[in-house]
Parts: sequence; structure tokens; C-alpha cells
Amino acid sequence: MDHYVDKYISKNEEWSKLYFYNISTDKLTELTFDDMSNTKVDTPIAISGNTVYWTVNSDLRSYDTATKSYKKIFLPPSVPINLAVQGKTIALVATRFPGDIDGPDICISTDGGENFKRYRLPGHQEGMKMSGNILVYKDSRSSHSSNTLNYLNIDTWKSYQIGDETKGLYTSPDISGSNIVYRFDSDIYSFLKDDKDKKQELHMIDISTNTTSLIASPNARIFAFAIDKDYIVWCDNRNKSNARICLYDLKENKEYSVADIDGGTSPQVSKNTIVWVDSVNNRYVIKIVTIHDDNYVDDGISGNSGSDGTDDTESPQPQQTSPKTASGEIVWIIASVGIALIAVAGYHGRKNN
Repeated sequence: MDHYVDKYISKNEEWSKLYFYNISTDKLTELTFDDMSNTKVDTPIAISGNTVYWTVNSDLRSYDTATKSYKKIFLPPSVPINLAVQGKTIALVATRFPGDIDGPDICISTDGGENFKRYRLPGHQEGMKMSGNILVYKDSRSSHSSNTLNYLNIDTWKSYQIGDETKGLYTSPDISGSNIVYRFDSDIYSFLKDDKDKKQELHMIDISTNTTSLIASPNARIFAFAIDKDYIVWCDNRNKSNARICLYDLKENKEYSVADIDGGTSPQVSKNTIVWVDSVNNRYVIKIVTIHDDNYVDDGISGNSGSDGTDDTESPQPQQTSPKTASGEIVWIIASVGIALIAVAGYHGRKNN
């Protein structure tokens, strides 16, 4: 989404444009409709297969790039703040329901938006992600110092808690299959500290076996991450001099450095492709890197090995992190109306013997 507000000329002068980029065909398509000016800068966006979803005011829109079909989906009266879509299942976190002051609730449709069911919980839910029939989200029912993570089984409508809120902060979950990745901070008052003084860990729990693993530590400073199948990516500023995109390969149990970044964030991974927002020449761009599974860089440094715990261990022992580096070079740039896409060839070399 590209959003612009000209507050100096006219407070009513604003526009939004939506773009769809197909990596395999190297094609950038603008998906802009008459009501795009009603979208907001923090509009939730989601994609499932060839279909893109976004909110306009308090309702949902979808566009199938294969059939070129545009659809309006009417939501329960509310204000959507999070959106996740998979197949015909649409899940959203929404707030400001009529006559309700309890805060955000989860709404789910399993029939493509024809019918929504509202799942009411005490407190505030946010940061929702979905994989299969499982929704994971952060729950802050009383204060900053009592965050918990929960996951909801859509089929049974039963929810389960991850972690003990008395042991630290659990935030920003993401899910792929039965694996849930989240950020853990043992200092429940770290939200009062400067970022440079925080000591965070990246954990993963396999909810099918109730096993917790340590992905990144010690002293990691993690401000965005994502998981898809065997790959976890995140932004890390543990070196303090510069931030970087890191990759953890669950098959190899090793951490790799993908790229240094300049003010970048929001990494995403799908199959063997990583994308993130970065800054180049004072302009925000989207960068793309492709992972080649069978060719890793061997730079003589052992990668990080995550620790596998049992019985849902909340504080697995930290492992020393000695990341490898993914080589790459910029091979092309596409720029269109404030958006630049940069492709980076990645992961050339050989495996460890």
C-alpha cells in the first residue's frame, strides 16, 4: 500500500494505491479502485494465493489477480485492526463494536466472508496471525507487565495460553504449521527502557509436542520477525552499530546473516523468498532475496544451534550466536509511484562437511 496525505495544501487531499508484485513474472500491477482514498495509512492488508485483501473504512475488499474479480465483503460493525486470510477463512481483530467498551475482539469467517462469528475475550487482543485452523495472538488483559500469548483452535473454539506472564513479556507471535515464534523478554519492565538496553530472546514452541526452542540469544534486540515452514527471519540490532536481517534454518539448526539494513523492518518469508522494507538513498524500498536450500556459504564460522527443550521450558539455556553470512548482490530495481523493488541474489557457496 502506498499512502499519501498532502497536509500542507489541503487536509482533504489524500490518496492510497495498492500494488501487487509477482516475483516469478517480474510484473508490478497497480490495484487501485474508486474507494481507495478511504483507506488509512495503517490499513490491514493480507494475501492468500492470488487474492489480495484490504480494509476500506470498516469493510473489507478483495481482488483476485488471476480472475480479475473485485469483491466487497461486509464486516460486523466495528473497526478492523488486524487481518489474516487463508483460503476461505478470514480472521480479523476489530474494535469499537456498537455499545461495547471492552476492547478488541476476534471475528472469524470460514466461508469467505459470508458469515462472521465473534469470539469475545476479556482484555485486549492484537498481533493476530493464522496457520491452518490455528490463530495466535498477544493478549494484554491488564497492563504492559502481564502480556501473554494465546492460540485459538478455530474448529473447537478453544484457546490455550503460551508462557507464564510472571516470568517475562511475550510479544509479536507468528505461526507456521504447529510452530509458533515469539519474542521473549525476561524483564517485564523493559518497556520502560531504551531499546539499546533491552536483552531479548526469540523463542519457538511446537504446540504439537509442547517443546520450546531458543532461536536467537543472547542480548538480541529483535524488532520484527516471521516464520514460514523451516525458515525464520527477523531484524536484529544486537551489534548496536547496524541492524541486519537474520535467517534461522530449522533443518540445519543454524543462523545466517542475510543483509545489513538501514532503518529497515517488517521482514516476511514465504517458501524460499524473503522480503523486507529498507531505506536506500533516503527512500523506502522493498528488497527481495531468494534462498537456495542446497547452497550455503561456508565462511569458517559455526552457525548458531538452537536448544531444544521439553515440557514447554520458558527459559531455555542461551546458545552463543555466530551467524554465517549470505552473499548477494543487487540485480535489478523497479520503481513506481513511490515504491522501489530491489531483488537480491542470495545464498551461494557450499554446505559444511
